[in-house]
Amino acid sequence: MAKKRFRPIVIPKEIKVALTADKVKVQGPLGSLETSICPKVKIEIRDNQIFSINIDDTMEASAQQGTMRTLITNMMDGVQKGYAKTLVVQGTGYRAQLGAGGVQLFLGYSKPVTIALPKGVTAELNTVKSADKGDLTYITIKGIDKQLIGDLAATMRGTRVPDPYKHKGVRYVDEILRKKVGKRAIVQA
Repeated sequence: MAKKRFRPIVIPKEIKVALTADKVKVQGPLGSLETSICPKVKIEIRDNQIFSINIDDTMEASAQQGTMRTLITNMMDGVQKGYAKTLVVQGTGYRAQLGAGGVQLFLGYSKPVTIALPKGVTAELNTVKSADKGDLTYITIKGIDKQLIGDLAATMRGTRVPDPYKHKGVRYVDEILRKKVGKRAIVQA
């Protein structure tokens, strides 16, 4: 059978791509990233384009082919524009601050939760006073590695998952929460 190909990835002018036997390295204005190539996929660079080709005709090879293409595209976007995720800390007495070890989250526990920032990742804090929701602290995590930013944001959110009744906790900015009605409201109805 013929080997299938996805559409090629066009390499922008300001990005350099280096290919070795088992790794792809991408360099751009914001930094450099590298990833290892899956053994079921072959990566080729021709005419300023990157081709992802599966070696055998199995479902796993096809899946890995698309994954490799997406990983390379994400690396190119990261070194060119960067990635950012924003979280909101909401609740009475809940807050965040930047410390020497990373981001400290005060979430009602006996001690603050400190989340270390990996190399190449920055965090910005912005506090907004709100009458109905209390103080909201916005944490914006920025970096060039999409997977690292997503993992760090998920770790921060996991420190205090939002409460379904009062929405206290750490959540993503674009996350839609459904508020539950309390027991007292149900009994009175």
